[in-house]
Amino acid sequence: MDWIEKFAWQDHFWTAAALLSASLVLVSSLADHRRHKRVNIEDVGFVPWPTITVLSVLGTVLAAALAIKGL
Repeated sequence: MDWIEKFAWQDHFWTAAALLSASLVLVSSLADHRRHKRVNIEDVGFVPWPTITVLSVLGTVLAAALAIKGL
């Protein structure tokens, strides 16, 4: 039996997706906090961190719900 079959990746897909999305929430939240604390007020940047945070929170909740349900 192969190690991939033992791990049964399909059973852990939504858990891995939830963890990956949660890490994206952490990174985007820290980046948004850093953007708000910038020294030069004119140096805004081009990445929409609040939008990324909201969408990744939504993805985390959805993936966690599917992982708990067992899909």
